Amino acid sequence: MTAYSKTTITAGDTATAAFANAIQTQYDCVVTEAAAGNIPVAATALTGTIAAARLPSKYASIFLSAAGGKPRTSNGCAPPAWAELATNKIMMASLDFDTAADEYCQWPEFALPGGYAGGVLYVVPYWTAASGSGTVCWSISGRSYANDEALDQALGTAATSTDTLITANDVHVGPAATVTLAGTPAAGEMCIIQCMRDVSEDTLGVDAKLLGLLIKFATAYSD
Repeated sequence: MTAYSKTTITAGDTATAAFANAIQTQYDCVVTEAAAGNIPVAATALTGTIAAARLPSKYASIFLSAAGGKPRTSNGCAPPAWAELATNKIMMASLDFDTAADEYCQWPEFALPGGYAGGVLYVVPYWTAASGSGTVCWSISGRSYANDEALDQALGTAATSTDTLITANDVHVGPAATVTLAGTPAAGEMCIIQCMRDVSEDTLGVDAKLLGLLIKFATAYSD
């Protein structure tokens, strides 16, 4: 973070150009640091001349592990499975999606975290494969539910993330899919996330192993 210097003048003194330039420099530094999110501001201070809406966005995240994913009854992927990697005996949980047809899994019935400020979710798939080459296309959608809303409703429009296999059994972090939840999402509401492998849009000729989904979202400074 930028170090600031303090310059003072005595009452009645004439301000010099150098003094005015020093003030401008300090102002420029504050604007730059605020835009970068480097100046912590207590929620209680967001009154008076400080406008919360002008502060930079703050993001938080949650991770949905493959171990907690649920294959759909219709066209579901394989259930969560554990594999021990050969050399260092690392235990890896994955949801395996084959190449024959589109397959689905869901993370049902978790709550949107406190501090979620509404808006889109940025969903990053973590995945790997045991062999092969090519791309995999993940299609992600979801819905939120408020009190007394019916569960059996359509999910939002799916967003996709396409990534290329680099090395077998390496962690692959795909590009973020921008997901708009159906419903009127708000902090504390129940949420369902669905992930599908869209085999018509990828070229990987083997099972794609989904390790989990990282969900990033904007938060409110008041939480």
